[in-house]
Amino acid sequence: MSKTAADIMEKNVITAKEDTSIFDLVDSFVENNITAIPVVKDDGEIVGIVTDADLLYKEIKPHVPQYVNLLGGNIYYGKLKEYAQGFKKLFACTAGQLMTKKVIMAGPDATMEDLASVMVAEHLKAIPIVKDKKLLGIVERKNILKQLYQEYGEDDRN
Repeated sequence: MSKTAADIMEKNVITAKEDTSIFDLVDSFVENNITAIPVVKDDGEIVGIVTDADLLYKEIKPHVPQYVNLLGGNIYYGKLKEYAQGFKKLFACTAGQLMTKKVIMAGPDATMEDLASVMVAEHLKAIPIVKDKKLLGIVERKNILKQLYQEYGEDDRN
């Protein structure tokens, strides 16, 4: 029988509020060895997520999109929207400014296979598990790998 998100998720989730500082986020990532921090309202509703990759924008410059100059005007053929988002993250000071607002979430009944498929397809490190918009837990890649090891690792060593 396939495990569900409820079976493998971390239930004690480190969260942040929108006004949590960048410094507090870094402390949470380092002290708790995690890859993602959901941003929640006081009632537990998830409003965004900050990943360790988001914090890397503080150390790099966003890549300027490619363009051509035509009759004195710049025509961008790169991803201008991604440049703007990267530039915004560069100057972010709080979780609310840094977070990704379009969060891919799953319900507690999502199968481990579905979670792994979405993580691979969308290049995600973690998926918040929610019910009625309230955060219940989080599944990181390591939770899936741990479960796979428990199911198959023991058989391969014998």
